[in-house]
Amino acid sequence: MKRLLAALAIALASLAPAGLTASASCGVCVSSVALQTRDGLPWSNGKPVTLVISVDHAAGTALPASALAVVMQTDGDRTKCLDVPLKLVRSDGTTGVYAGLFFPFRAARFDGKLAIGDDVSDLAFDVTKMVSGAAPAGELPAAERIDTSAPPLSFVSGSQLPLAGGVAIAFWSLVALALYARRRVVASEGTA
Repeated sequence: MKRLLAALAIALASLAPAGLTASASCGVCVSSVALQTRDGLPWSNGKPVTLVISVDHAAGTALPASALAVVMQTDGDRTKCLDVPLKLVRSDGTTGVYAGLFFPFRAARFDGKLAIGDDVSDLAFDVTKMVSGAAPAGELPAAERIDTSAPPLSFVSGSQLPLAGGVAIAFWSLVALALYARRRVVASEGTA
Protein backbone atom coordinates (compact mmCIF):
# COMPACT_ATOMS: atom_id res chain seq x y z
CA MET A 1 0.00 0.00 0.00
CA LYS A 2 2.86 2.38 0.84
CA ARG A 3 4.48 1.70 -2.55
CA LEU A 4 1.21 2.39 -4.33
CA LEU A 5 0.79 5.71 -2.51
CA ALA A 6 4.43 6.66 -3.17
CA ALA A 7 4.07 5.78 -6.87
CA LEU A 8 0.88 7.87 -7.07
CA ALA A 9 2.61 10.80 -5.37
CA ILE A 10 5.53 10.56 -7.79
CA ALA A 11 3.20 10.39 -10.78
CA LEU A 12 1.30 13.47 -9.61
CA ALA A 13 4.53 15.35 -8.96
CA SER A 14 5.73 14.64 -12.49
CA LEU A 15 2.61 16.39 -13.84
CA ALA A 16 3.37 19.64 -12.00
CA PRO A 17 5.12 22.41 -13.95
CA ALA A 18 8.89 22.42 -13.44
CA GLY A 19 8.89 25.79 -11.69
CA LEU A 20 6.44 24.64 -9.02
CA THR A 21 8.19 21.43 -7.94
CA ALA A 22 10.84 23.11 -5.81
CA SER A 23 9.67 26.01 -3.71
CA ALA A 24 10.82 27.68 -0.53
CA SER A 25 7.69 26.50 1.28
CA CYS A 26 8.27 22.78 0.86
CA GLY A 27 7.24 20.66 3.83
CA VAL A 28 10.35 18.50 3.71
CA CYS A 29 13.32 19.87 1.74
CA VAL A 30 16.36 17.81 0.74
CA SER A 31 19.52 19.47 2.05
CA SER A 32 22.08 16.88 0.92
CA VAL A 33 22.42 13.47 -0.74
CA ALA A 34 25.45 11.29 -0.14
CA LEU A 35 26.58 7.76 -0.91
CA GLN A 36 28.72 5.79 1.50
CA THR A 37 29.87 2.21 1.71
CA ARG A 38 29.09 0.21 4.84
CA ASP A 39 32.80 -0.33 5.55
CA GLY A 40 34.04 3.13 4.54
CA LEU A 41 36.13 1.70 1.68
CA PRO A 42 35.80 2.73 -1.99
CA TRP A 43 32.89 1.17 -3.90
CA SER A 44 33.46 -1.79 -6.20
CA ASN A 45 31.11 -3.71 -8.50
CA GLY A 46 28.64 -5.92 -6.69
CA LYS A 47 28.84 -4.07 -3.37
CA PRO A 48 25.86 -2.14 -2.02
CA VAL A 49 26.06 1.53 -1.16
CA THR A 50 24.11 3.36 1.50
CA LEU A 51 22.03 6.22 0.16
CA VAL A 52 22.04 8.90 2.90
CA ILE A 53 19.61 11.79 2.49
CA SER A 54 19.57 14.76 4.89
CA VAL A 55 16.36 16.79 5.00
CA ASP A 56 15.14 20.00 6.59
CA HIS A 57 11.56 20.34 7.79
CA ALA A 58 9.40 22.83 9.63
CA ALA A 59 9.75 22.86 13.40
CA GLY A 60 7.02 20.94 15.17
CA THR A 61 6.28 18.58 12.28
CA ALA A 62 7.09 14.91 12.64
CA LEU A 63 8.98 13.10 9.90
CA PRO A 64 7.60 9.74 8.73
CA ALA A 65 9.57 6.68 9.84
CA SER A 66 10.16 5.64 6.23
CA ALA A 67 10.56 7.16 2.79
CA LEU A 68 11.06 5.93 -0.75
CA ALA A 69 13.62 6.85 -3.39
CA VAL A 70 12.76 5.75 -6.93
CA VAL A 71 15.66 5.48 -9.38
CA MET A 72 14.38 6.24 -12.89
CA GLN A 73 17.46 7.17 -14.95
CA THR A 74 21.06 6.06 -15.27
CA ASP A 75 23.45 8.58 -16.85
CA GLY A 76 20.44 10.33 -18.38
CA ASP A 77 18.98 7.17 -19.96
CA ARG A 78 15.68 5.79 -18.72
CA THR A 79 15.97 2.54 -16.83
CA LYS A 80 13.70 0.13 -15.03
CA CYS A 81 12.30 2.00 -12.01
CA LEU A 82 13.96 0.72 -8.88
CA ASP A 83 12.52 1.38 -5.42
CA VAL A 84 15.04 2.12 -2.67
CA PRO A 85 13.26 2.01 0.71
CA LEU A 86 14.66 4.45 3.25
CA LYS A 87 14.49 4.50 7.04
CA LEU A 88 14.61 7.54 9.31
CA VAL A 89 17.87 7.02 11.23
CA ARG A 90 18.14 10.41 12.97
CA SER A 91 15.82 13.31 13.61
CA ASP A 92 15.76 16.46 15.69
CA GLY A 93 13.57 19.58 15.68
CA THR A 94 14.23 20.73 12.10
CA THR A 95 16.44 18.13 10.40
CA GLY A 96 16.39 14.43 9.68
CA VAL A 97 18.50 11.75 8.03
CA TYR A 98 17.12 8.88 5.94
CA ALA A 99 19.23 5.92 4.79
CA GLY A 100 18.77 2.75 2.78
CA LEU A 101 20.86 0.24 0.84
CA PHE A 102 21.13 0.51 -2.95
CA PHE A 103 22.83 -1.97 -5.27
CA PRO A 104 24.29 0.02 -8.21
CA PHE A 105 24.65 -2.12 -11.31
CA ARG A 106 27.48 0.11 -12.55
CA ALA A 107 29.32 3.28 -11.64
CA ALA A 108 26.98 5.97 -12.93
CA ARG A 109 24.83 8.98 -12.11
CA PHE A 110 21.35 7.96 -10.99
CA ASP A 111 18.32 10.25 -11.09
CA GLY A 112 14.78 9.83 -9.82
CA LYS A 113 12.29 10.98 -7.24
CA LEU A 114 12.20 11.02 -3.45
CA ALA A 115 8.88 10.58 -1.63
CA ILE A 116 8.75 11.49 2.06
CA GLY A 117 5.15 11.43 3.17
CA ASP A 118 3.25 13.69 0.78
CA ASP A 119 6.38 15.58 -0.30
CA VAL A 120 7.97 14.49 -3.59
CA SER A 121 11.21 15.98 -4.88
CA ASP A 122 13.87 15.31 -7.48
CA LEU A 123 16.83 13.19 -6.49
CA ALA A 124 20.26 12.69 -8.07
CA PHE A 125 23.36 10.89 -6.88
CA ASP A 126 26.58 9.67 -8.48
CA VAL A 127 28.25 6.39 -7.51
CA THR A 128 31.61 7.74 -8.63
CA LYS A 129 31.37 10.51 -6.01
CA MET A 130 31.37 8.70 -2.68
CA VAL A 131 31.61 10.47 0.65
CA SER A 132 34.36 9.15 2.92
CA GLY A 133 33.44 7.48 6.16
CA ALA A 134 31.17 4.65 7.12
CA ALA A 135 27.43 4.75 6.54
CA PRO A 136 24.88 4.87 9.38
CA ALA A 137 25.01 1.74 11.49
CA GLY A 138 22.12 -0.56 12.20
CA GLU A 139 19.63 -2.46 10.12
CA LEU A 140 18.66 -0.56 6.98
CA PRO A 141 16.06 -1.41 4.34
CA ALA A 142 17.51 -2.56 1.04
CA ALA A 143 16.49 -2.17 -2.59
CA GLU A 144 16.05 -5.33 -4.59
CA ARG A 145 19.06 -6.46 -6.55
CA ILE A 146 18.60 -6.41 -10.30
CA ASP A 147 20.39 -8.72 -12.66
CA THR A 148 21.82 -6.64 -15.48
CA SER A 149 23.50 -9.53 -17.24
CA ALA A 150 21.07 -9.58 -20.16
CA PRO A 151 20.94 -12.67 -22.36
CA PRO A 152 22.29 -12.15 -25.87
CA LEU A 153 19.77 -10.68 -28.28
CA SER A 154 18.78 -13.38 -30.74
CA PHE A 155 15.74 -14.46 -32.67
CA VAL A 156 16.83 -18.08 -32.33
CA SER A 157 17.39 -19.81 -29.00
CA GLY A 158 20.55 -21.82 -28.39
CA SER A 159 18.65 -25.11 -28.56
CA GLN A 160 17.31 -24.20 -32.00
CA LEU A 161 20.70 -23.13 -33.36
CA PRO A 162 21.56 -26.41 -35.15
CA LEU A 163 18.13 -26.40 -36.83
CA ALA A 164 18.42 -22.72 -37.73
CA GLY A 165 21.89 -23.30 -39.21
CA GLY A 166 20.54 -26.09 -41.41
CA VAL A 167 17.62 -23.96 -42.53
CA ALA A 168 19.97 -21.10 -43.37
CA ILE A 169 22.24 -23.37 -45.42
CA ALA A 170 19.24 -24.79 -47.29
CA PHE A 171 17.86 -21.30 -47.98
CA TRP A 172 21.14 -19.92 -49.35
CA SER A 173 21.66 -23.09 -51.38
CA LEU A 174 18.27 -22.55 -53.04
CA VAL A 175 19.13 -18.90 -53.72
CA ALA A 176 22.43 -19.96 -55.30
CA LEU A 177 20.69 -22.61 -57.45
CA ALA A 178 18.07 -20.09 -58.58
CA LEU A 179 20.77 -17.59 -59.58
CA TYR A 180 22.75 -20.33 -61.39
CA ALA A 181 19.65 -21.48 -63.28
CA ARG A 182 18.82 -17.87 -64.22
CA ARG A 183 22.34 -17.38 -65.62
CA ARG A 184 22.03 -20.57 -67.71
CA VAL A 185 18.68 -19.41 -69.12
CA VAL A 186 20.04 -15.95 -69.96
CA ALA A 187 23.19 -17.48 -71.50
CA SER A 188 21.21 -19.92 -73.66
CA GLU A 189 18.89 -17.13 -74.88
CA GLY A 190 21.91 -15.04 -75.85
CA THR A 191 23.39 -17.83 -78.04
CA ALA A 192 20.16 -18.74 -79.77
